[in-house]
Amino acid sequence: ALLSKTQTTIHLVPLAHTASTLRAMAPHTSFEESILEAAKAEAENAVQARSRTLAHVGAAAFSRSEHKALEPDDWRHTDQRDNITPAEVQLSKRCHGAHIETLSQEVTQVGSHYLLIHYDVPFLNAQTHTLRIKGLVDNELQLTMADLRDRPSSTQAVLMACAGTGRMSMKVRLWTHVPWGVDSFGCSKWTGCSLADVLREAGVQAGARQVIFTGADRGVEGGKVQYFQRSMTIEEAMLGHVMLVYQMNGQDLTPAHGAPLRLIVPGWYGMASVKWLTSIEVTEGGWWGYQMEAYSFRRTAEDAERVPLTSLPVRALMAPPGIPDFFSRTRVVAPGTHRVVGRAWAGAVDLDRVEFSSDGGKTWSDARLSSKNGPFGWAAWEIDWHIDAEGTYVLLCRGFDAKGRSQDDPNDDQFNWTGMGDTQPQMVYVKVDKAIEYDGGSIDFLVEQRAARTSLNTDTDHGPALPQHLVNALYRSPGSQ
Repeated sequence: ALLSKTQTTIHLVPLAHTASTLRAMAPHTSFEESILEAAKAEAENAVQARSRTLAHVGAAAFSRSEHKALEPDDWRHTDQRDNITPAEVQLSKRCHGAHIETLSQEVTQVGSHYLLIHYDVPFLNAQTHTLRIKGLVDNELQLTMADLRDRPSSTQAVLMACAGTGRMSMKVRLWTHVPWGVDSFGCSKWTGCSLADVLREAGVQAGARQVIFTGADRGVEGGKVQYFQRSMTIEEAMLGHVMLVYQMNGQDLTPAHGAPLRLIVPGWYGMASVKWLTSIEVTEGGWWGYQMEAYSFRRTAEDAERVPLTSLPVRALMAPPGIPDFFSRTRVVAPGTHRVVGRAWAGAVDLDRVEFSSDGGKTWSDARLSSKNGPFGWAAWEIDWHIDAEGTYVLLCRGFDAKGRSQDDPNDDQFNWTGMGDTQPQMVYVKVDKAIEYDGGSIDFLVEQRAARTSLNTDTDHGPALPQHLVNALYRSPGSQ
């Protein structure tokens, strides 16, 4: 196991193959075949990762009341929603979510894919940029972009989601990080070459246990000056699916998405896919950097039993039906039948079903589910929602995969210190009003708009205060509407 400087326990996901087996993989195995084989192993790893997570910070294992008892002086969390700080607004302007309506599309366009940029965007020259492979290898390599582009490549639809997806869905949120709703996702087509093949060419030496990836972006986090760095075990790096990527949706990477070279780790949370990749170092293990600690499921700020985030869980999201009010994002549809569409994913695991509710989760119906658009992609789903009566409705959806994993149930007591990995169902607040059928039709959204501030959510001439469950549906997880 990899150990921190304080020698605390780090939970690692067991892999289906040994390092020696992976290093000896037949050289005639194509990158495409390696990805398919790796997906089988990653599916098993994903199940184990979810089990470890639930055992440590799942709703049945830990709660916000338990955290409060452990850290009574904690100031980094709040249970309010209308106290967003200027620092959070600044982060959310630099780190944007996907446009939720793009869930109707099979491929997420470059400008609509979520972005988390920890520091500043480095502007690197693709003509002179090189990737250095160093450490416990027989042959250190210095690869140009031309070298990498000349290697056998693959194009894969890869669903990527930020580890902080759903942070705002939790009743108690960490307010010193990006205030993500459910919208930090994207499924684009990435083109690149095989990391495992490059490491084989370098010649991984006996005793190698860990691979460290360094990006060109530099900043301060946790009070430490650092380049963005992540690591994985040698087994994970050699599994066969990890990509050294230079194109997104058939075009060269843009600066914000990691140009000219980035890592893509299919099936894992997005933090593993290091952008602006400059070096890969093979080591004997023992390195545990800030970005490894930060992206761990923890009960408290210092948690010796923390569980690193790795594989994606199962999740379904919907493209909100109807059209929105500009300020509140309240969705409006006319009475009648409406086709609700969305996407579901589970990393390397196949999907089993998606369920839909139009009554706030009281009852559920099975949606029609298509196949994934790749071993690490997502799948389309749809359902026809018929409604005759005007009024207000809360729509939800949830996914289940073929390995028996499911999303978190709604739970105000659920808590993990960094607010990561939340999968409580997306809620969409919808008004049914026939006036939406006519240009120039009048619809009053004053109640919804005032409800954005707790102090203004009161009875007025426009109607009674919005009940808390409807406020939650509309504002608890920004990005859902």
